[in-house]
Amino acid sequence: MSLIGNREKYFKLQELRQRIVADFRDTRFTWGGFLRWAGIVLAAFLFAAIVTLYFLDWNQMRGPISRYASNRLGREVRIDGDLKVDLFRWQPHVEVNGLYFGNPSWVLRPEGASIRHAVVEFRLVPAIFGRLILPLVQLDDGRALVVRDPSGRSNWDSKTSGPTAAWHIPPIRRFMVSNGQVEIDDQVRKLRFLGTISSEERAGRSGNAFQLKGDGTLNGNKFLADIHGGPLLNVDENKPYEFAADITAGDTHGVLNGSITHPFHLDEFSAGVTMTGKNLADLYFLTGLALPSTPPYRLTARLMRFEALYRLRELNGSLGASDLQGDLSIDVAGERPMLRGSLKSRVLNFDDLGALFGGGKQNPGQAAYLLPDTALHTERLRQMDADVSYSADAINSRDLPLRGLVTHITIDKGVLTLKPLSFAFSQGRLSGTLRIDARRDIPQTSVDARITDIHIENFIKGAEKPLSGLLEARASLTGRGNSVHKVAATSNGTVTAVIPSGKIRHSIAEWLGINVLSALSLTLSGDESDTGLRCAVVHFGAKSGVLTTRQFVIDTDPVLVQGDGAVNLGRENLELRLQGKPKQFQLFRARAPILVSGSLQSPKIGVDATPLITQGAIGVGLAALNPFAAILAFIDPGLAKDANCAGLMGTAKAQGAPVTNKQVTAGKGKS
Repeated sequence: MSLIGNREKYFKLQELRQRIVADFRDTRFTWGGFLRWAGIVLAAFLFAAIVTLYFLDWNQMRGPISRYASNRLGREVRIDGDLKVDLFRWQPHVEVNGLYFGNPSWVLRPEGASIRHAVVEFRLVPAIFGRLILPLVQLDDGRALVVRDPSGRSNWDSKTSGPTAAWHIPPIRRFMVSNGQVEIDDQVRKLRFLGTISSEERAGRSGNAFQLKGDGTLNGNKFLADIHGGPLLNVDENKPYEFAADITAGDTHGVLNGSITHPFHLDEFSAGVTMTGKNLADLYFLTGLALPSTPPYRLTARLMRFEALYRLRELNGSLGASDLQGDLSIDVAGERPMLRGSLKSRVLNFDDLGALFGGGKQNPGQAAYLLPDTALHTERLRQMDADVSYSADAINSRDLPLRGLVTHITIDKGVLTLKPLSFAFSQGRLSGTLRIDARRDIPQTSVDARITDIHIENFIKGAEKPLSGLLEARASLTGRGNSVHKVAATSNGTVTAVIPSGKIRHSIAEWLGINVLSALSLTLSGDESDTGLRCAVVHFGAKSGVLTTRQFVIDTDPVLVQGDGAVNLGRENLELRLQGKPKQFQLFRARAPILVSGSLQSPKIGVDATPLITQGAIGVGLAALNPFAAILAFIDPGLAKDANCAGLMGTAKAQGAPVTNKQVTAGKGKS
């Protein structure tokens, strides 16, 4: 019995095992089953979420939403009032009361922005696919503070964007603002502004639907802004939105009339601009561009912006009595704005150039220097880069026979270079380079200027030309300071001038040698004949603003003139002593050097009487022996020799003067 019983149990166990294996095979994994169960779970989750959202008290979500927004924006965000959300409609509705945005810790005022009441509606279907369209935005009693410190840091710089990032706002069909207020404290531009924003969105309403209006100060001057546009009702994002702006900052006045290419994409617009003012340099605090000082101006242009690139097309206008045309572009994507373009004047008034170097302005109590001492804002050169060419077809000048100007201006990391800087004369040219290194607090200026083939007689007014000949010269100077006068007063370098040959009024040559009888005879007889100017070479060495003669020779056919002395650019005075030596026998010659002294603005020409007193004393002594012997003290045997013109010009060329080999060779024939 036991054997039979054990066999029955065995068969029952085998049967049970086979059933378990069969059941397991029937429940093996399939993708269809997985997806079916996943769909059921997801549907249950969505159903639970919808039920939860439908019955949710959104005020309980203010804390989590505020913490999430604070983390994303990097600043404190709070919802102090009620939060109402209605998601179960084709156009979900969000209503917020007491919305608060804090400032970064470095801003003294904790509040960056606040809105008492805000309503936002968005379209559900586009939002599901990642495109946000806002049929309604309503803001009541909103305040916003914009702060920028001297380093350029703004309280609204986000973690993912800087101050030049594109500002794209989702399309808004109806935008209503009541009692809005914006305050700006920009320490870079020295701008303080308080304005109000309003938007009346009623179809068919006359007047300005959108308006931003306010006042403040810009660099201590009164600042007014009035910006308005058409209704923001049923705005089509594919059609331009027209706007107008009227801005006044001190003596600067700007008017803009244009359109935003795609509404709410504020980095794409086009506008006609008219700017007037007393000085282009005043636009620095309005635009951030280090523009040169100018006389009063009026300019018109077409201003276009595409993302970080601004373009000024069809620029046209006047600066003082000079006209100006051209095209410019400003790229603000980099560390510093980059200004590029080409400008041209048909006629440049030479007096207008004085404003570039601070001419025509003088501070109260300031000494009246010939060289302008008005402080130039060279520190602004560190705020932008530039690559601009400029030319003038003609130059209007009362004193100089100028014909044209060509220059290329670059600014690179605080270093301004004008290369070339070329003035064309009716005959000859002044060319060179100017470099201002403003990377340090006290800028350093270097000038290398060359005068080639200039006819001296063209600079002498009137029909009479007592001096003629070619002038070749070079000045290579380096100085420090923020004004032309300070640079000159600290300059080091050399100045060399050469006249290879020419003519000089005979009477003037005799006066240079103090040949009294001959000079008086020529002057009284009205003799205007010329004598040869064999060569003239003047070489100064500059140190700390004092130009000291290293060589001073004027060689005429009758007289050899040698000189010495100094020109003090800091004090703006000079003290030169010229000693003429006749080459022929002179019956009556006073051995008294000619002195050129006084201020650079009005130098005086005189005679050093000390040697003349000595000469007279000798004559008196000889007269005591024999009355006729007194004349011996005033007789000059005329032993002076011709100067070695070839050697002098060769030396001048070695010192940097633009003397040609042909001129040096020609000088050998005079030696």
